[in-house]
Amino acid sequence: MRETKAILLALLIASMVLASGCTGGWTATGSPSPTTSSQPSTSEPETTTTPEPSTWEMKIVWSADTTGIPFMDMNPDGSLSAAIDWNRGLLYLVKPDGSNTTLDLRRNEGEIQPVVSSVAVVGDQAWVLASYEGFAGIRIFSWNGLAGEERHGGPGAVADYMLRSPSGNHVCYLVTVSPTEQELHCDGAKITLTPDYYDLKSVSDSGLVVLSEKDNAFVFKDGGRILTFNTSRILAYRDKLLVSENGKLRIFSEDGKLLAEGSYPFDQTILLKWTLIPTGRYLLWHEPFGDTHLLTWNLTEIGTLPGFPYFANENFAVTSKDGVIHCYSLKDLHEVFSVKVPGDSLGYIKLSDDGKVMLVSGETGGFWLYTAG
Repeated sequence: MRETKAILLALLIASMVLASGCTGGWTATGSPSPTTSSQPSTSEPETTTTPEPSTWEMKIVWSADTTGIPFMDMNPDGSLSAAIDWNRGLLYLVKPDGSNTTLDLRRNEGEIQPVVSSVAVVGDQAWVLASYEGFAGIRIFSWNGLAGEERHGGPGAVADYMLRSPSGNHVCYLVTVSPTEQELHCDGAKITLTPDYYDLKSVSDSGLVVLSEKDNAFVFKDGGRILTFNTSRILAYRDKLLVSENGKLRIFSEDGKLLAEGSYPFDQTILLKWTLIPTGRYLLWHEPFGDTHLLTWNLTEIGTLPGFPYFANENFAVTSKDGVIHCYSLKDLHEVFSVKVPGDSLGYIKLSDDGKVMLVSGETGGFWLYTAG
């Protein structure tokens, strides 16, 4: 395993300091404090006159007791979830009604168990990136079993990491095919990287791909490099780049124009989760040892949500604090539902676009699928 894998394993057993605190609803704030350099292209949040916001209860329909790195994913409409039993080399596929199937990641019993690096749900299939026997790459599984594979390198090749864009229209993954060469595969195209060791940081729905190497980041689009930054802390969202550098959050267009700047630096923390999550309406920024601040795209602060931001899509934000998971509507910021953290720790959360299906993991294994009752 590569050095980053060892770091990830160490993070898996660390306590989630940033997620501590007390429960509560979102809180409005006073006047904005950051500065802006230009008007953002993203519109301001819409107002609403809905008299009574909708809420619902979430119930567990499936769970699995596992150990190891809790790789998991859910497609945006919530129709299929995937979870990896890392130590046993198994893939669970689960539907919202709780029906499920368990698939062995090996082709046969004689094959060495693969070392999984990522999983992504793409449509009605699960893509599993792993170091398999004799190659590194993707095995594609449908409900009925193995549906295909993509092989790269030979014996000793290492699967690094995979990300899909929020909508699933772009999927990229990195593999190390030799001690001096990596390959970035995006939507069927290949970019060869030599040397050093690159990390895959972010993939946006417009096709922006962010790679980091040491303290630098490189932005690719359509197979070519378009921008370089002197920081590794960069997120791509649609056609924007959110950059944390010198204690500042800076928002750039894909042609390098600075759109906004404020004192909201961000980074990755336990399980490589980002402390900033961009959405169309808001940016969710976690204050160290504090709560989640809601920012507009011109970096006006409008309020806070309790705890650490675990997930957000275009409709909802999910945070957790004091052992409680909270889900809020991003349309009017009312709380849609809350549930207790199901296990001893909280790792990842995925939520469907309509907020009615939620997949949760622990830090070191264990999965729970919720649906609206």
